[in-house]
Amino acid sequence: MSQSRFERDTAVRRVDEHRYLGTVDPGWAVIDGAAPNGGYLMALAARAMREGVAHPDPVTLTAHFLAPPQPGEVEIDVEVVRTGRRHSTVTAALHQDGRACTRLIGAFGDLGQADGLDRMDRRPHPLPPREQCVDATRLSAEQARSSGAVPPPIFQRLEHRMPEGMMDWAVGRPTGRGEIGGYLRWPDLPAVDPLGVLVVTDCYPPAVFNLGGGAPVGWVPTIELTVQVRRRPAPGWLSTWFTTQAVTAGYLEEDGEVWDADGELVALSRQLALAPRPA
Repeated sequence: MSQSRFERDTAVRRVDEHRYLGTVDPGWAVIDGAAPNGGYLMALAARAMREGVAHPDPVTLTAHFLAPPQPGEVEIDVEVVRTGRRHSTVTAALHQDGRACTRLIGAFGDLGQADGLDRMDRRPHPLPPREQCVDATRLSAEQARSSGAVPPPIFQRLEHRMPEGMMDWAVGRPTGRGEIGGYLRWPDLPAVDPLGVLVVTDCYPPAVFNLGGGAPVGWVPTIELTVQVRRRPAPGWLSTWFTTQAVTAGYLEEDGEVWDADGELVALSRQLALAPRPA
């Protein structure tokens, strides 16, 4: 079976017991020619981090982004801190040309074997039926080209369906609420695996863009991102919702939820980022 683009672009090669090589592909940048997406870097590192342990799934993974790597080869240094029956704790450092770019720590488990208490007091955000949503992948490409820009590379890696008006911040009509979300899936895989979920939690335009009220649109660099993966997604479309409710002294949070086609919670995320500055 041929590999998907995501699998190819996050492939790693083992050099020795603690060192792997990967390649940052420019097709996962937030802006054409700019830094690669943080969730993509997490997935690339996580593929190396799980190689030396018996637990394949990132149950929780935190990344601190120190400096953006450029497209091209990167080194991933991995240390297994502890391995037990249920979890392995692993750290990683992603380097390029001798410069530290990202540091990560995570607990890996086997979500296919997880069992225990289940209780769910939250529900997916109410979205319109998918057939009533806008093809946001196509729309974002059209909006970018109409202004003479290149469509956001990472947004084109997935098929997006979003509620009407959710992307109108790009044409000067934000919703007035720090919210964004919708449905998505890979175009070339039946399901998103736990590594792909890391990308999903960081693949949308920032929710802060929809705030309006004079809030600027611009570069929103992530300082730290934590993703908790609760289960392997069922095949089909995922539904997502991301919110920003506090912007203080130039810092903001973005909280996310990811649900699968069976209505099961797949992941929770939170990131700390810098708010865009007025031009």
